[in-house]
Amino acid sequence: MTDSKLFLLCVDGSENSFRAARFVGGLAADLDATVTILYVLHEEEVAEYPRDLEDDEYDSDSKIGPAVEALEGLDVDYAISVQIGNPKGIIIEMSAKYDAVVMGYKGMTGRKITEVLFGGVAEYVLRHSDKPVLMVP
Repeated sequence: MTDSKLFLLCVDGSENSFRAARFVGGLAADLDATVTILYVLHEEEVAEYPRDLEDDEYDSDSKIGPAVEALEGLDVDYAISVQIGNPKGIIIEMSAKYDAVVMGYKGMTGRKITEVLFGGVAEYVLRHSDKPVLMVP
């Protein structure tokens, strides 16, 4: 018998991150895996964040809600983690506990070609993660 797989799904409220949620949801359902939805707030966003960080009731208008809905629709076990700080560092730090990191990628941001293709946070995670990183278009 093998251990259950653990996926770290990084969301930022973008349509790309919700496509990643739908992708990892299907994968997790097939593999009987567990997904942790990670949303990282920059410190300056905390005062504007509309809920208690411990609250796990996220509506479809929140930055996390559509990812939750995608996973619930597939009957996938999931947890939610809202962290405060630099997304790049937090994702790398948290990824150590998971089998893979799943992210949507953005187009047309950044200056380097990899940033244009993947976005600054995604590029950083690709370069620095010791775990596999699945980029979902």
